[in-house]
Amino acid sequence: MKSETATSCNETLFRRYRQTGDSAALSALYDQHCNNLYYYLLVMSDPNTAADVTQKVWLKVMESKQDYQSQGRFQAWLFTIGHRMLIDEFRQSKRWQADTDPDSLGSVAPVSDNQTDFHQLLKHLPFTQREAFSLQQEGFSLQDIASICDVPVETVKTRLRYARNTLKKHWKTS
Repeated sequence: MKSETATSCNETLFRRYRQTGDSAALSALYDQHCNNLYYYLLVMSDPNTAADVTQKVWLKVMESKQDYQSQGRFQAWLFTIGHRMLIDEFRQSKRWQADTDPDSLGSVAPVSDNQTDFHQLLKHLPFTQREAFSLQQEGFSLQDIASICDVPVETVKTRLRYARNTLKKHWKTS
C-alpha cells in the first residue's frame, strides 16, 4: 500500500509539473528519485559517467514532460530514460560491449580474499545481469525491468537467476 501511495504522489506531482510548469513539483520528484537514479547509474558505470547521465536524464525529463504516459510509473519512466542515456553514453565513448552471449552469462572474475566487497563483486557481473539485479534491488517489478531494458520478462528472469547464482557462488563471508 505504501508503494501505491508513493506512485500516486509521483503521478500527481508530475502531472502538476507537466500541466503548470510547477518547479516545486519537479523539485520534489528530483529530491525523491535523484539518489536512487544516481546509485543505479553508478552501479552500471563510474562516478563521473553516473553524475553526467543523471544530469542529462533530468534535463530530458524537463524536455520530454509531454511524452510521459501516466499509465506507467514515473520512476520506471525515469529509469528507462536513464538506461537509454547510459547506453548512448557508452556507445558515444566506445565503451559499450554487449554481453548477451549466453556463454558469457554467469562468468565473473574470481574474487580474492581481500576483495570481498559486494559492490566490487556486483561490478564484475556482465552488464545485463548487473542491470536486472540492480533494478530489482531498486524495487522494480519484473514487468518494469523488462520495460526499462526493452526485453521480455523471461529474459529478465534468466538474467536475475544467473546474477544471483554468480553472486552466491563468489560471495565470501569471513
